Amino acid sequence: MHELHALPDATRQMLEDFLDGEANADGLDFVATHGFLTSLTIGPGNPAPEVWLAALFDGQPVSADAEQAATVTAALLAWQKEIHATLYHGQPVAMPCTLALSANEPTDLNDWCVGFMEAMFMEEDNWYEGDEDLIADLTLPMVVLSDLIDEPELQPLRRDPKLSRELAQQIPDLVTEIYLHFHAPKTI
Repeated sequence: MHELHALPDATRQMLEDFLDGEANADGLDFVATHGFLTSLTIGPGNPAPEVWLAALFDGQPVSADAEQAATVTAALLAWQKEIHATLYHGQPVAMPCTLALSANEPTDLNDWCVGFMEAMFMEEDNWYEGDEDLIADLTLPMVVLSDLIDEPELQPLRRDPKLSRELAQQIPDLVTEIYLHFHAPKTI
């Protein structure tokens, strides 16, 4: 990752405290927010911050405190820039959670996938425009592990622990592949 875009540890901790805290009753938590920002970064669109902030916080203000809202917003923009710089420089995105699943309860990885899908839903038509089958294949792990789409053909994938683990392990590489699909220069 480019050092100029590395998120300082104190900023990351402030975001984690805020996003996982009581003040963020309506928004995604820290891990899901990383999935959300990753999806925004690698996807085909470039929605304005006010658009994605509204989605991230479920239509509510970032914070009732204007100073805190400005600080959190700036930190979120910096976090997205860090994700982009990491991918731009050919590095894999560091996941904020382990790639582990539980048969009995949702994990942080499931939350990350929920955040990823929430951002993807904002511009779903743009994601699938041009090569729907490829994007469906590349996003399959996030779709399955988010459990947001209730399609009968996804249920066997969710119920198979070995296959679910395999899907989970693919996520970092797929993030890079999706980023390259939408953002690498097209060769003629």
